[in-house]
Amino acid sequence: MAGIEHTRGKAVEGEVLPDDHNDIGDALQWVRLTYALDYPARPDSWDRPEDYPQSWDVRAYIDAEILEPGYDTLEVDAQGRVTVAEASVYVIPDIGDVNLFETLDAHSAELSQFAEVFIAAGSQPSLLTVGGEPVRQGDLMIVTWVSVQPRFRGHRAGHQVLKAILHAVGRGTVVTALHAAPGLQEGMEEGSVKHRMECRALAKYWGELAFRPLQRNVMVLTYDDMLVMLDDDDQEDEDINLDELRDVPLLQLSQKQRDAVFRDLQVKLEE
Repeated sequence: MAGIEHTRGKAVEGEVLPDDHNDIGDALQWVRLTYALDYPARPDSWDRPEDYPQSWDVRAYIDAEILEPGYDTLEVDAQGRVTVAEASVYVIPDIGDVNLFETLDAHSAELSQFAEVFIAAGSQPSLLTVGGEPVRQGDLMIVTWVSVQPRFRGHRAGHQVLKAILHAVGRGTVVTALHAAPGLQEGMEEGSVKHRMECRALAKYWGELAFRPLQRNVMVLTYDDMLVMLDDDDQEDEDINLDELRDVPLLQLSQKQRDAVFRDLQVKLEE
């Protein structure tokens, strides 16, 4: 789920961050993501509601050659890539045109739980409602799982991955939901003091991306808040001093710096 301890973006209690903590933070600027979609050729929300949600598996990785020497303890795949994080999300297209409960319930117990929470928070079984307003257009995204590898914790990598997912497959999303609760590990019981502390930490972590509590540790991000959050990222690009980057080789620039350089070049070509 989107609430295991890997997703907090900080060290878990009692964990000591490695000496290369800052180097890893720099390397995360080079993260890339791969997306795998499992979806029928002709989806039908009425005849086959169980097949209607799009199932996306996401992997965030860094090319091993970008990492500094001494990272030989990290597992590298056949393509020379080191996994940073993995995620699983569902996109329900045109949520206003489908029966909310039937679609999620037919798919799986996991998605059915989200439908139950939406209904408990005021939605009708046939129509998603958030904050008292019916959602008649756009997609619903449900984030069921985000896991950041231990070596890359402490840098808001979960934020980075989710923002990238919204940019890539969530362009039509008007509501994003996730369950901000940890996976129950050995020695942890649901409702225990430790479990409640983990839930509060996760709620704070996802709240930094403008997610708001709904019901039962489920949080939602609305379209307007998503636009503000993504726009804030664009504003950060404006703080980059392009004059200082003119003589720097592209391969030595971060992805954000290169994007800013290319955008500036495109603007000048269009003028």
